[in-house]
This record gives sequence, C-alpha cells and structure tokens, in this order.
Amino acid sequence: MIKHIIFDCDGVLIDSEILSFAVDEKLLPDYGVLITAGELARDFGGVTYGEMIAALNARFGADIDAVSYQARCEVELSRTFETELRAIAGIPDLLGAFSVPIALASGSDLARLDQCLRLTSLAGFFEDRVFSAEQVKRGKPAPDVFLLAASSCGWMPEYCLVIEDSPSGIHAAKAAGMRSVGFLGGAHRSDRDGDILRDAGAEYVAGNSADLRNYLQELGLMSA
Repeated sequence: MIKHIIFDCDGVLIDSEILSFAVDEKLLPDYGVLITAGELARDFGGVTYGEMIAALNARFGADIDAVSYQARCEVELSRTFETELRAIAGIPDLLGAFSVPIALASGSDLARLDQCLRLTSLAGFFEDRVFSAEQVKRGKPAPDVFLLAASSCGWMPEYCLVIEDSPSGIHAAKAAGMRSVGFLGGAHRSDRDGDILRDAGAEYVAGNSADLRNYLQELGLMSA
C-alpha cells in the first residue's frame, strides 16, 4: 500500500535536464569531449556531476576536474534558468491534488533546488520536505537520498512510491525498498526511453503528466 510519494526534481517536476545537458554539450568540447546532449541524457540522467565526469574522463581519456567543471556549469545554468526554466506541463496541478504527503529527493544541490523551485513556483508544495544528494554520502543510484527523505519525514520505505525520469533514480528507489514509476514528460526524454526505465525496475512508465495522474488515481493517491 502506498502512503507517500517522493519526487525527483530535474526532468520530473521541472524541464531542466534539456537545459543542463545543452550546457554540457556546449562546454565539454573545451576539455576534448565531444558528446551530444541526447547521449548525455541517456547515459547520465540522475547522476551527480562527479560521477558523470569520472565516466567521461574514463571514456574519452580526458582529465576534467569535476569540482571546477561543476562550478563553471552552475554559473552558466543559473543564468539560463532565470529566463528559460519552466515547470513541466501539468505538474503544478498534479502536485495540488494529492491525498497523501509528498516529498522531493534530488541529485541537485540545495542551492540549485531552491532556485529551481522558486523560479517555477513549486516550493510551497514541498515546504521543508526537500532533500539533496549533497546531504548524504552517496548519490543515485545508491538509495541514500531516498532513505534520507523517508526517515526525515517519518515514513517507512515500503510505503513510498518514487517518481523518476532516469534509470539511476529507478535503481536507487529499488535499492531503498521503494516502488517506482518512470516519467517521460521532460523534453530530454522520448517514448523509446520507456524500455530503459522498465528494465531498471519501474512498475509503470508515464508518458506525460496526464498519464501519470491517471495512474496515481488508479492507486487511490489523488484527492481530485
């Protein structure tokens, strides 16, 4: 029985992944790494900068310093978000219609989450139930941030349902002992990505917010 919902943020609540990976595609050639935003979304959605850079260094024989690269990206992204960031269509209405408590657990740091929730007017739906991978030892696909969210809210993991757009997030939910739903509503995702999320362990894959709402209504989690 599901009693609580835990949302990922980037690519689930806000259409940020398409913006973020576009910045990476723009900056990475400076370090000798040629890769498209689509490839980055497929391979690194939901993981931390550190994990992504470690993998890219190994793949391309590069020597990128993850800390300085992240700092450079954050400056570029912050400017982009101020003018271009939007909530994913239908998400604000969805968040206002739950009959069960909700929380947010993201791989983004708290400062970025604060900015994103402010710009998209979503902060009020979560109040103090916002958790970041920077608060735990390991990011996704480790279960740490989901377990932090559950324990901080006083929830049992087996009663939680996670909404995620990335395989690493689905793996993290499974490792936390939580059920999960895959979400393809972000601009960086396409229908063909559904199989990736199902293979990772998602019990259902929603193509958009309306599809997600219908599924959650079937589970008895919506008040309207």
